[in-house]
Amino acid sequence: MRHAFRFPEHIRKALKNHIEKAVSEIDMRRFHQEAPYTDALAAKLQGVVYDQNDGYVKIDSTVVNERGRGAAEKWSGADLVITASISDKIHKITKAILVQSKLGDIDKLNPNQKNKLRDQVQKMKRFTNSVKVMEIPEISGQRRPRIVSGHRVLADEPYTSYDLSDYFVRRILTTFDGDTRREFVDSVQDSGLTRLRVIANLGGRQIISHVVKPKQNKTLTTVEVLG
Repeated sequence: MRHAFRFPEHIRKALKNHIEKAVSEIDMRRFHQEAPYTDALAAKLQGVVYDQNDGYVKIDSTVVNERGRGAAEKWSGADLVITASISDKIHKITKAILVQSKLGDIDKLNPNQKNKLRDQVQKMKRFTNSVKVMEIPEISGQRRPRIVSGHRVLADEPYTSYDLSDYFVRRILTTFDGDTRREFVDSVQDSGLTRLRVIANLGGRQIISHVVKPKQNKTLTTVEVLG
């Protein structure tokens, strides 16, 4: 969803520098495989990027559980959630995206790997339209994460691959990308994604069930019908 945020150059530069610093500080020798690298990147990305009179930018990362019975990655398709809180001191917005990470260039995946990726994107789409793939190629001895439209990947269409820092500045800060529904954002702030469930699709309308922790052996569920 797009909103009319126009941040000055110094705020855009602060965000770009924050992302570049996060990427540069991860030693791929110590976080070699996909999951550990994604976890390390998530930790580095998180934090208040800018907080002055003319603006506020904060990034929160949620690493989705991938192991154990009912692990959230298996049914959600995502291994990372990125939430951004942005304000120009007049307007404020918080939004989130679901991300599936892949080491290397995704156009070099074998057919089985591509099919698995499409299946993961399809699962993410049950919850939101803000679905992304983060490809993590190695360039000059360093990994350079890039963001790709999950919709393009799913449709097997040509796509634009944004360097991670450019993506944040061009697509997140301007709020071109990201799901701003409060119910969705609130539902993806824990690693188990325990409040997020897609329970049915009726007539093209997606129903999201938010499960509240039970009290006195009772479970309360609120339902929102989308579209």
